[in-house]
Amino acid sequence: MDWEKEAGERGERVTSGRFARAWKLGSVGAKAGASMLASKAKSMLGGSEDPEVAYERQAVRVAEVLGQLKGASMKIGQMLSADPELTPPGFADALSGLQRDAPPMTYVTVKKQIEDALDRPIEAVFREFDPEPVGAASIGQVHRGVLADTGQVVAIKVQYPGVADALESDLKTLGSMMTYARPMVDKKRLASYLAEIRKTLLEESDYIAEANNMSRFGEILKAREGVRCPAPVMEWTREQVLVMEYAEGEKLDSALEKMDPEARADLLDRWVALFSWQFHECHEMHGDPHPGNFLIGEEGDLIVLDFGCVKAFPPELTDSLLDILDTCWQLQPERAVDIYVKMGFGEGLKREDLDANLIDAFHKIVLEPFLKDEPFQFEGWEPGLNSKKFMLSNPSFFKLVPPADLLPYFRALSGIKGLLARFDGKVNVCRMAIETAERRGRLTGEPLL
Repeated sequence: MDWEKEAGERGERVTSGRFARAWKLGSVGAKAGASMLASKAKSMLGGSEDPEVAYERQAVRVAEVLGQLKGASMKIGQMLSADPELTPPGFADALSGLQRDAPPMTYVTVKKQIEDALDRPIEAVFREFDPEPVGAASIGQVHRGVLADTGQVVAIKVQYPGVADALESDLKTLGSMMTYARPMVDKKRLASYLAEIRKTLLEESDYIAEANNMSRFGEILKAREGVRCPAPVMEWTREQVLVMEYAEGEKLDSALEKMDPEARADLLDRWVALFSWQFHECHEMHGDPHPGNFLIGEEGDLIVLDFGCVKAFPPELTDSLLDILDTCWQLQPERAVDIYVKMGFGEGLKREDLDANLIDAFHKIVLEPFLKDEPFQFEGWEPGLNSKKFMLSNPSFFKLVPPADLLPYFRALSGIKGLLARFDGKVNVCRMAIETAERRGRLTGEPLL
């Protein structure tokens, strides 16, 4: 079989040169920002164009360029699309395509990456290899194949060339790009995302580490009925090529779109409970909750993919967050102040810097879903916007910066909240948290809800 001939000319060449990538990013950012500012000014002067329409038009072009460049550029697009609060609705919709429809690299590039990594012809390893990828994401793309030696059907994850090498340049250019694009994103939140993306991409670019994560989580998930992940094939896994068991299923967001409200609510409840269990009871979690990383199998089982972004947390840290929830349930904001200081929130933060009554008011904004023992409707809930307004009225709260260890957790929460809002999710996360706190021995009394 001539796989290269079968592949034809489909796919796109990945831009790997730093100057070329910086030029593409800078150009699209400047054009998008200038266009949207002009549209906003025109609207204020009585023009006919709605700024939201301009956002949508420019978002399509930005998403196209981010998808072509892969790496840090595409990862930022995926993260922005996961949280509707970060972008106007039309912009988030356009970027969400990066979760599902990222343009693949050419088969010629794929073949070279595999052969360079395995140091042998592709035909010597795979009896069959589908040139058409089954999925394409920010770090690499996945192909279906059959191993020549065992006949096992496998998924082959192939890293885009130059992802790690271009990381620093991409992040610097993206920071400048977002300066032009003030209307698009919350810049303060984006700054923390850029730092987290750098760390995450360095971790995700090592496929041997990901394979080890996958093996470990395969054992961990055996304790969770109806949840599993593929097993890696270590013999053929290298730093830039990951071979694993092939998993059949429908992507999470596609499955949710087709479900009736009751089935959708049940699936979202299972999905959120999985993250809660990982973080609070395993103290280690899959850190990238975008829907492209989850499949629904034929039997309704939840299949977890992509273990490049796995984060471990000290048990005392995960338990402390349950303690903060318990202070809300027990109506003890003074106790919450002590917990925040002990956890290391805010550099040099002292107990006298925080007012217990203000803490209570702040909790009612950011922890609202956990304060009533009933399904919470996430669509329309905007904790970021409302907490920002609260902080502007109470500047002392700008000191309540979470410790760096928690940034991956909050990023994951942002993605979870984004999916729940997108699909009008109604999940009783309060009951879920109470039962978790009770299992962990962190519930100090009957919740006063």
